[in-house]
Amino acid sequence: MEVTAACYIVILQVKKISFIKGLIDMNKNWLPSLCTLLNLGAGTLSLLFTIKGEYKLALAMVMTAALWDVLDGLLARWLHCMSDFGKQLDSLADLVSFGIAPVFLVLLYKLEGSLWLGPIAAVLFLACGALRLARFNIHGQVKGFVGLPITAAGVILALAPILNSQMKPAAALTLMGLLSVLMVSRIPFPAFKKDYARK
Repeated sequence: MEVTAACYIVILQVKKISFIKGLIDMNKNWLPSLCTLLNLGAGTLSLLFTIKGEYKLALAMVMTAALWDVLDGLLARWLHCMSDFGKQLDSLADLVSFGIAPVFLVLLYKLEGSLWLGPIAAVLFLACGALRLARFNIHGQVKGFVGLPITAAGVILALAPILNSQMKPAAALTLMGLLSVLMVSRIPFPAFKKDYARK
């Protein structure tokens, strides 16, 4: 009888430990995705600040999104919870935070009177950014990046007109075009973060 009771207690303890471990694993898997959603949130706030004409705050939100983007990859690798779901979610967030948000900032801040050239450059940048993300999702990263990552391109695009408030529309258009080409190029770039299977 005592042996049976002891076995029953052991079974309960094992089930309890398994349940707790399952909860930890579930929460652990959501941490990188939470960072990705915070990245998306920062990108959305950047758009709202741009609409209000708060361009420096819009830039700050793009930079904040970049920090969350780095952190989600670090957590995914550290917690061993890399997944296709996380990879796709990360790409969607990146397209908003480092594609749409920086382009919108430059369009309203520097290219509002550029007629059709600004929108064309904006579409080109977003198209190249989307292609860059799709290529990464398929081929991944080995030792370095092939083509400029959209995160870097978006940060540079948002940062340039704020650092140089006298930037001319022609310079903004040239920068947008150059970054677009670099994103879809085969030029190797050093990786400042390793392949977390999420970028």
